[in-house]
Amino acid sequence: MNKLVAGLVKVVAALMLASSACAQSGNDRVALRGYDPVAYFTDKRPVLGSAEYQREWDGAVYHFASADHLQLFEANPDRYLPQYNSWCAASVAKGEKVRPNPEYWIVVDGKLYLFGKSIGPGLMRADPVAMKHRADQNWPTVSKLPEPPKD
Repeated sequence: MNKLVAGLVKVVAALMLASSACAQSGNDRVALRGYDPVAYFTDKRPVLGSAEYQREWDGAVYHFASADHLQLFEANPDRYLPQYNSWCAASVAKGEKVRPNPEYWIVVDGKLYLFGKSIGPGLMRADPVAMKHRADQNWPTVSKLPEPPKD
């Protein structure tokens, strides 16, 4: 009987491990750490979305705070998607690929830009034309760089 219980414990542990790995790989696809891209425009602040309202777009899963936000996104995704495929805009301007923090952001000329550090929005606010110009020039090269390690 003890061998049977030990065997069942091993099977259950293996299933739990496999389930956890699947859940983690699904979370890797969640964009913006689960923040709602529409909220930056409608609420003028970062708002966590819900898996209840989600949409896959270009291999990433976006969460939204409401059905209304999901509908707005579906009607015009390009309006709400962060620039530079959600990478830190200041880093792209420097020729690097850095993961952003969705709490550090700015909307300039109707476009959403994310940053890896709290100083980023201020740098862009100081000279948005120059930062955007440098980032646009670097983006074709930066977009091909390998992804940096996860936090």
